[in-house]
Amino acid sequence: MFGLSTVGAFLYFLLFLSLISITMYVSRPKEITIESFFFGNRNKHWFLLSISFLTCSVITPYFIGLIWFSKISGIALIYGAVSIIMLIILGFFLSPIFLKLKINTLPEYFEKRFNRSCRSFLSAVYILYNISIRLIVILVIGSIFITKITGSDAYSSLLFFLIITGIYVIVGGLQAEIYVNVIQMFLIIVSLSGFMFWFVNQGEGVNLIASNFSSMFEFINDSEPGISGIFIGLPILGFWFGCADQCMVQKVLSGKNISSVRKATFLSAFLQFIPVLIFILPGFVMLYLFEGASSEESLNTIFYSGILPESLRGGLIIGIAAVLTASFASLFNSTSALVTFDFYKSRNPAATDRKLILVGRMTTIILLIFSVMLIPIAQTLDFDICLWIIKTFCFFISLIAAVFLIGLLNSSINGASALVTLVVISVLIIVRIISEAFFQDSFLNSGVVAWYIGLNFLEFSVFIFILSGIFLFSISRIELVQRIVFVSLKAFKRFFLRLKYIWNLFSKVFI
Repeated sequence: MFGLSTVGAFLYFLLFLSLISITMYVSRPKEITIESFFFGNRNKHWFLLSISFLTCSVITPYFIGLIWFSKISGIALIYGAVSIIMLIILGFFLSPIFLKLKINTLPEYFEKRFNRSCRSFLSAVYILYNISIRLIVILVIGSIFITKITGSDAYSSLLFFLIITGIYVIVGGLQAEIYVNVIQMFLIIVSLSGFMFWFVNQGEGVNLIASNFSSMFEFINDSEPGISGIFIGLPILGFWFGCADQCMVQKVLSGKNISSVRKATFLSAFLQFIPVLIFILPGFVMLYLFEGASSEESLNTIFYSGILPESLRGGLIIGIAAVLTASFASLFNSTSALVTFDFYKSRNPAATDRKLILVGRMTTIILLIFSVMLIPIAQTLDFDICLWIIKTFCFFISLIAAVFLIGLLNSSINGASALVTLVVISVLIIVRIISEAFFQDSFLNSGVVAWYIGLNFLEFSVFIFILSGIFLFSISRIELVQRIVFVSLKAFKRFFLRLKYIWNLFSKVFI
């Protein structure tokens, strides 16, 4: 099934039996409540939180850096430094705000700071990102590595990962995820560290790293992505991933208190060197051991030539399995929280805890079914398409980061300006995405249009951030625009209520 030896297959299944057993043990003594299911009872120890924070940074950008091992290696190292800074900001500056406001999701903060429309818009964007971008990226990357390591079809493996993850998430929610993260991170470190030490020692890898380390940063002087993209664009994206992603915020909300969260983020920031070593160094050695070869050709050489010991091959698949299950669990829990609190509870404030847990579990079940349906599609996509999908969403990340950060620092920004900025800039981003996908080689590709379409994704993210800031400050000072926005919202609400009234009449008569 997995292309492994008997010992490797035994260890492989032992991993997931351990995950299920730990989950059942954690959930056994207590009744599952809304606090335990979505927020781990809000009493998690700082050490557990630090490990859980670290698992959020495993897939991107480090896992990607191991596949696309040319210029991305240097970018990933810089991003590692950015991640450290963002974790400190999250723990020491943002977590007190989140915990004091007693929010359940990051979009709920936007409602408290701006208005409910901003919350609904942001929550929809986050859910869309989870189910159409993050999920596809995880499946594509998982499919690539499973296929390369085992030499077999990845469908059965991904299906197995999804089912196992679905079981312990549906049973224990975030409470289960945080405890299982400790086992997953241990397996990731042990298995991938073994591969790192073995691979770096091949062909004098240590000497290659020492003599060519500075070349990892040669791209800074290139035209793309450019200095502004690297030193402004990356921190903007890092701010969202480290401080405004629902996966991170939900774990902050599970902390015992502010002091506990600060200790967790500080330790997690210190441990950021681990993914840099176990993911980026092997990719960097590949660049010089297989000079001139593509990423796919280099991976084929490593895994199909017979030079990789069987024990390391079995360890790698266990490590990859831990990475994927951790990623799936984080995605399932964050999405179920968004659906439950931002859409269901906000419209049904009197809903019982039992019903909210049911909504969260049903959301996970639907996501699980959808993920299984996506596996065949993900297997047809290559890494370049996966990377393009990530780049396009970076534009939305920049928009959200601008509204969040500027609104946090400047109290004069109001709800109307935030909502108009989110909608208008989103339209401009969609125009860029469609133009880049379908009209890049057409007659439209000239002048300003060519610049707009062809600007590197990091530099375009900087442009979106600046443009969003201009919109926020400008619209907050234009009273007429604000009145139009509020009138439009009221009209839309009345229209929605009429539709609901008509539907109720129709259902009583005909259903």
